[in-house]
Amino acid sequence: MRSRTLAHAVQVVLLLAGVGTAGASTQAPARGAPGTSPSSPAVLRSTRVSYLAGGSVYLDAGQADGLGVGDTVEVTRGQATIARLRVTFVSSRRASCDTLWTRQPLALGDAASFRGDSVRQAAAQDSVRSAAVNGDSIRTAAVLAPPRSRAEIRSARWRGRVGGRWLSVRTEGSNGYAQPGLELRMDGRDALAGHADVAVDIRGRRTVSTSTSGTQTDQFSRVYRASTTFRDHDDRRRLTLGRQTSPTLASISLFDGALLEWGGNRHTLGAFAGTQPDPVRFRLSRELVEGGVFAEWHQAPLAARRWSLATGGVTSRAGHEVNRDFLFGQGWWFSRGGSASLAQEVDVNSGWKRAMGEPPLSWTSTFATVRVPVTAQLALQSGYDNRRNVRLWRDRVTPETEFDDRYRQGTWAGATLELAQHLRGSGEYRSGSGGDRSDTWSVSAELYRITRWQASTHSRFSAFTSPGLQSQLMSLGVGLDPKPQSHMEFNAGTRSTRDVLSGIDETERWQGVDLDLSLGARWYVNGGFELQQGLAGTTRQLQAGISVRL
Repeated sequence: MRSRTLAHAVQVVLLLAGVGTAGASTQAPARGAPGTSPSSPAVLRSTRVSYLAGGSVYLDAGQADGLGVGDTVEVTRGQATIARLRVTFVSSRRASCDTLWTRQPLALGDAASFRGDSVRQAAAQDSVRSAAVNGDSIRTAAVLAPPRSRAEIRSARWRGRVGGRWLSVRTEGSNGYAQPGLELRMDGRDALAGHADVAVDIRGRRTVSTSTSGTQTDQFSRVYRASTTFRDHDDRRRLTLGRQTSPTLASISLFDGALLEWGGNRHTLGAFAGTQPDPVRFRLSRELVEGGVFAEWHQAPLAARRWSLATGGVTSRAGHEVNRDFLFGQGWWFSRGGSASLAQEVDVNSGWKRAMGEPPLSWTSTFATVRVPVTAQLALQSGYDNRRNVRLWRDRVTPETEFDDRYRQGTWAGATLELAQHLRGSGEYRSGSGGDRSDTWSVSAELYRITRWQASTHSRFSAFTSPGLQSQLMSLGVGLDPKPQSHMEFNAGTRSTRDVLSGIDETERWQGVDLDLSLGARWYVNGGFELQQGLAGTTRQLQAGISVRL
């Protein structure tokens, strides 16, 4: 709860900029595919989760697959839907999504499905077939817009949403705050005869904090995105100017500057340069200047096996001093026979860092996962994680999410078993690294898609032990869809912690309920209440939001 004020203020920027795993979001699902024009045929397509950063999820699909900004994506594991996403940024082959809600932590390789624009998809396939005949590798990367009437072009060119949110957090006998906010997000495509795209994301907050010393009000707006992309007719060369991020450079923070990309159907080369904005109010700043280059190789369009390899280097300076120089490499591979991913950063230390005793090269931020389906019912997974900054933003903090964040580092192995129709179980063991050796065991079970309301229930037990600390966590959740465009979620849990050295015991309990409702094709409403009880007292959180798609 202590991090929520800042968390809500910087939600999009930090989750796109940070290195980490997916956050558990309490935002709501918008059923269907709101980004698809009613006049465009829609076909169900599938892809995979290729990268996770905070509450942002990256997909191995883009405009060439019929995916557009504002579309809704469902993430499934086995036969159960575990999350819904909304596309916020899309390139020819990649997409970045906000997490609307999750029932389980997402993982690399999770299946994702969406309803893409079949006309645009067919055009892309025709381009690939033509390229195969003519030997033109560049044309396979093109995103071909289907011919439309004047009215359809006017309605489909601009997409976005405007909405308002309200959050209240109160702790008995302590501090609290209320935070209303307004949000505007717009994306424009195919301006300048199809050669320019525009993206704008502005969010305003008014935070009224109360404490024993009085009341304090803080109000300002932040620009999370304001960029224009210029591209040639076949999307081979792209130049983006303004405030932006890049899905390829997922570990690079938000910057004000220029990003140049050149690519074909099997590779992408790029370079960027700019400055980082002020971290509090997001104003233009020259304190940190950064730049870098990167290269990416990937599978041919429409290939059954999907893979990607990327490498590059980044440098940043604070005035005349070194801030950070590092090289990075990342790769992933998905097929029916399994999936694997690896991300590695190597810091190049010079100047004052060498004077402080740092080695010339430091291997940092290693993250690797492997998942192998043994049978149709059994899958094994393993991984390693030593990243130092995993969470930069969350829109919801519970003892369960704090438990996972605190004990995430180390090596793990686990299995998922489909026990019967609508029933799944899983288990995981994690050996902690960094500091004292620790062991974490987790088991969970889920019963899903039962009754005509698509009800589901999931439970979990986790135990952490180390020489100085012992902790146990139990949680239970129940979800149901009383109507086709609605979702309700009830959750509760308890976490107990014992400090072995001091003998101090602490217990936290929480209960919560969330409601998500889509009204027609444009309106979306969500709300939630959460109660936490612990040594710090009783904390109540109430949140509500409403938005309309433009």
